[in-house]
Amino acid sequence: MRVLLSPAKTFRKEGLSPEAGASQPLFMKEAGEIMQSLSTWSPKELSQKMDISPQLAEETAQRHLNWSAPFHPGNAKLAVLAFHGEVYRALGAERWNAADFDFAQERLRIISGLYGWLRPLDLIQEYRLEMGTKWAPNQENNLYGFWGDQLAQSLAKDAGQGTIVNLASAEYAKAMRLNTLDTPVVTCTFKEERDNGFKLIGTYAKHARGRMAGFIVKERISKVSALLDFNEGGYHFNEQISTEDQFVFTRASKTAS
Repeated sequence: MRVLLSPAKTFRKEGLSPEAGASQPLFMKEAGEIMQSLSTWSPKELSQKMDISPQLAEETAQRHLNWSAPFHPGNAKLAVLAFHGEVYRALGAERWNAADFDFAQERLRIISGLYGWLRPLDLIQEYRLEMGTKWAPNQENNLYGFWGDQLAQSLAKDAGQGTIVNLASAEYAKAMRLNTLDTPVVTCTFKEERDNGFKLIGTYAKHARGRMAGFIVKERISKVSALLDFNEGGYHFNEQISTEDQFVFTRASKTAS
């Protein structure tokens, strides 16, 4: 079983080091090609093309100028400990032990516009590049075209006969071209009860996806059927609105916060 997660736009400020050893991203050649072009963007271009504030654009431009391979613990951070968005705060990898990291390294895969996909212990340097950006460092119109079938094919090989559990956002899952794979895929969705039915609310969904990934790691989940036992944060598997390849977890409105 392989579990897909989206990355985060923000990174931890503090350095964290697990007991387990680090690894190198699998797509460093491609990442270097992307960053070679990306690092030429001025802060003004970054602000316009990425729709970010001038201050954030200045910080991002400096990050990209500082980006330099090869990666090592002195100049890079472990992916699962570097990202610091809602998913990763809920994931809680900073509280994992060595056995947790080992299990996560085997199971979790983080999709990235720059790095393709990452294992939790892959070393990365900070960047900003959303998968949906309408740009690519070649003749393609966007990063989906740049990556093409490469990510899907490598993921299928990595997963073997196991199921892929999709906990990524639509923007990032699209890059994996999951509908082209012979490998079984199950997408988990998290919704909130409202007066007119169950609704997907972005921030809550991100938090729930992180919790589900953490649940998989801590409970050593290796069978898709065991996902149905997930009940953290008030969520429960909703069989009535789920399908064979779409697992929907819902919670009552009073439990949402």
